[in-house]
Amino acid sequence: MICKSLNSTFLILFILLFSNLAIAQFKVTGKVLNKVNNNPVESATVFVNKTSNGTKTDKYGNFVIYNLQPGNYEIIVSTIGFKTYQVPISVQSNVKLTTIALEEKTIPLDEVRITTAKKLGNEYMEMFEREILGTSKFGKQCKIINPKVIQLNFDKRENKLTAYTTDFMIIENKALGYRLKYLVEEFERNEKTELLSYIGYVLFESIQGNDQQRREWKEKRITAYTGSLQHFFRSVAANDINRGNGSGFIVVTDTRLINRFRLPDTIIREKIRFYNHKFSQTDKDSLFFWNNMYLQPRYAEVIDTTKLKAKQIVQFTDQNHLYALHINSDINYVNRWGYINVPGSHGRTNFRCDTCKFKNSLYITYVKDYVKSYKSIPYNEN
Repeated sequence: MICKSLNSTFLILFILLFSNLAIAQFKVTGKVLNKVNNNPVESATVFVNKTSNGTKTDKYGNFVIYNLQPGNYEIIVSTIGFKTYQVPISVQSNVKLTTIALEEKTIPLDEVRITTAKKLGNEYMEMFEREILGTSKFGKQCKIINPKVIQLNFDKRENKLTAYTTDFMIIENKALGYRLKYLVEEFERNEKTELLSYIGYVLFESIQGNDQQRREWKEKRITAYTGSLQHFFRSVAANDINRGNGSGFIVVTDTRLINRFRLPDTIIREKIRFYNHKFSQTDKDSLFFWNNMYLQPRYAEVIDTTKLKAKQIVQFTDQNHLYALHINSDINYVNRWGYINVPGSHGRTNFRCDTCKFKNSLYITYVKDYVKSYKSIPYNEN
């Protein structure tokens, strides 16, 4: 079982590209020019985002991408010295794009402070790698081949790490048998607001291997995908959560607020130090009381078991194919449940508080054997 909690301030944006699989395959052709002088742009990388379909422009700026099945895609054009260009397309037959004019990239003055990952220090590079590669068993086996393309900046006042790449960042994962080229346009990890966001474009490449390696890679890829964040997003898009014979994801709401019965640590420690050197029975009772208070959680937390539907946690944005996870921040579920068992207290404690600030999160559980486990979970049917 895998459990994850998504904070309400931790906004996750994701792109959902829907495609219809078919036997027919088509091609996309186009031409890439310099917007300033209309000269052809040679050797620009042109690819279909989040696929292995890609190519480079010839000396005349022309390109052809083959083997596309009917569906909706995003074409990305990237080359050093120019801004990245992206255009959504719908493929139902062969597609000929209008001429793509690339704008030259200029470096703003506020980017002068940005340094390479090596100069900024290992601490921030490790933070960047942790967010990009993940911390799973397979994620830890990924390796960034060319870290020199990563540009990092850390703002100490805002406690914020930002980054981008000057060229494709090449990530290799021999455990899953793939190599991907990742062009990071924007990356931001804000510790103060608990916000993580990044925008980038990915081109996949398979590593060559023998028959046994390919079989092992296929099995490991299924294992890595099952229960992953991408699996969750696709399950939400397909309205396939909290269903007995569905994807296996259980999504409910978690409410947390400050434990108003627990005094600050400074006061508790002072009381413990004071009574720790007393020997009367009354003093021992007081010491027991303050030790119990120290054991109490800093927050009162309730996981509401009401089943959430996909439409309750997804909202549209003003960008096509771009959606956001939405968390209901109006309902204080601690108040709904009222009495909670708290370590260090006697029995159930009334934590109802109409004026206390609270924070809601999505509590996501992936149950592998969902059909059997579903009936044993105490859900509210409201």
